[in-house]
Amino acid sequence: MSKVIKSLKEFIRGDLAVCVVKAPPGSGKTYTLIESLEVVIKSKLRVVIVAQTNNQVDQICQRIVERFTDQTVYRYSSKSYDAPSDGHERVSVVKHSSGLPVRSGIVVGTASKFGLSELDGQFDLLFVDEAWQMAWADFLPMRHIAPRYILIGDPGQIPPTIGIEVDRWESSYFQPHVATPQIILANPKLADDLLALEIAVCRRLPADSTALVNGFYDFKFESDAQPGERFIRPTRQVAVDTLADDSVDRALQQMWQSKEPYSTSMIGYPTPVSGPASGTDLELAAFVGDIVKRLMDRKCEISTGPHERDKPRQLTINDIGVVSTHNQMNTAIQHVLVGIKKSYEKIRVTTPERWQGLEKPIMIAVHPLSGVTSPSGFDLETGRLCVMSSRHEAACFFVTRDHISETLDSHLPSADQALGCADLVGRGHAMHRQFLLYHEQRNLIV
Repeated sequence: MSKVIKSLKEFIRGDLAVCVVKAPPGSGKTYTLIESLEVVIKSKLRVVIVAQTNNQVDQICQRIVERFTDQTVYRYSSKSYDAPSDGHERVSVVKHSSGLPVRSGIVVGTASKFGLSELDGQFDLLFVDEAWQMAWADFLPMRHIAPRYILIGDPGQIPPTIGIEVDRWESSYFQPHVATPQIILANPKLADDLLALEIAVCRRLPADSTALVNGFYDFKFESDAQPGERFIRPTRQVAVDTLADDSVDRALQQMWQSKEPYSTSMIGYPTPVSGPASGTDLELAAFVGDIVKRLMDRKCEISTGPHERDKPRQLTINDIGVVSTHNQMNTAIQHVLVGIKKSYEKIRVTTPERWQGLEKPIMIAVHPLSGVTSPSGFDLETGRLCVMSSRHEAACFFVTRDHISETLDSHLPSADQALGCADLVGRGHAMHRQFLLYHEQRNLIV
């Protein structure tokens, strides 16, 4: 049993009001939450678990009934919700509060569902999974459901998405658009009634990638993987016909330049003399497609853990994911991939927001600053770069126009935040510079 799970169980038995758990990517956040439910079940408590999406709720319900074979889980849902056809018989779908358990029980639902429900004081404990995705304004409507809270999540993720201007609240102590754990941790009045925990191990990322990604966080964590345990390497020589062929070959070679292989690389694509193209960069989209093709043509093999280190397996299409910050770019990449080979349509291509919580052995990421000459706060936001850098189990290739170093050198962050507030744009600029420097110092830029 990990120290965090043990501490969570002690918290549930105790009388402190709030527990906040910081967790790095791929650290088993939901597993930690579910393991702590052992005390809930033995103590016959009545608890609510809140997740951000219906898919997350369904997964949590399934994992609870698999972990606790005698436990029924109540899936609190909207009237329009259709249960999965393969749903477990011990997951009871409830669409009205009158159907919820009167005594002990575990109820799971989305934040939007509980935010519209009148369940004040009817539960002993409220869990929030992926808590850094929940804005303070979304937490407030459900704060009376229970007197005690456990919030667990990844503080390096993308901040909650807000569809309105929030400048008016920037200097407010309780900013409604800020992640709920951030508000709670900053409240000095809760200091004596708060337990703060940190999961100190990342189980997804290779060892060197863990060290790289740790720079996005204000706490330290280690990799569960040993150095050199996870990797990608080619097994077949193929003639070089395109720029992508040469770039991929050199990237793979550079990743194996030291005793222990590196798991990240940056692949540059020439910037036109006239400057980056406005709109969707179709040439770069085609370049991404060629990179995928080259990895497959060279019959790369991969290792995602100790079980594959000595006997790596061949890379398949299902092992590859692609991420870009803009939907139009993702659509262009999908079009290119299908044009190369019909089976490439199986490759997931989407935004960092939709990659949160997911992973693939091999990731190809279009750098957020590629094609950008005057970065905005959106472009420099650290959460997106963090998510893009932390989805892979074996290797990640960042693809970009080759101007981003010049862009960072010539761009002066505006520092237009309210007095007393953190300079998020300046921090984003610094993190992008640090990310680039990491790869420059290790000769990992092609």
